[in-house]
Amino acid sequence: MHQVPNTSAAQTDVSAFITDLDGGQFDRMLSIALGQVAAGAVDNNKVGEVDIKLKLKRIPGTHQVTVEHHLKFIKPTADGKSSEEATRKTVMHVGKNGVMSLTPPNQLSIPGIPAKA
Repeated sequence: MHQVPNTSAAQTDVSAFITDLDGGQFDRMLSIALGQVAAGAVDNNKVGEVDIKLKLKRIPGTHQVTVEHHLKFIKPTADGKSSEEATRKTVMHVGKNGVMSLTPPNQLSIPGIPAKA
């Protein structure tokens, strides 16, 4: 009987992951969206929404994925609502146990070339 891998060992640093998306622009857009929606909800006593959608697709022959990140928000206004959305992509390295980062944990490692011991 084979041993089941411990998938709970994967620990992507979520703060770094969000900051790395689109060179920090996703982080900035999310911050603005949260602030505008919160202000609209308070000012107009209505419900707003912030939606984040992530799609991960492997880049063939590598230990990398393309992360498509989609941000959409709906801000309540006095007379209705306003909304914005943006979709962009960022390439991320996938390490041991699926940990994602902008660069490999060992900067000296090159995908496809075995590391020297």
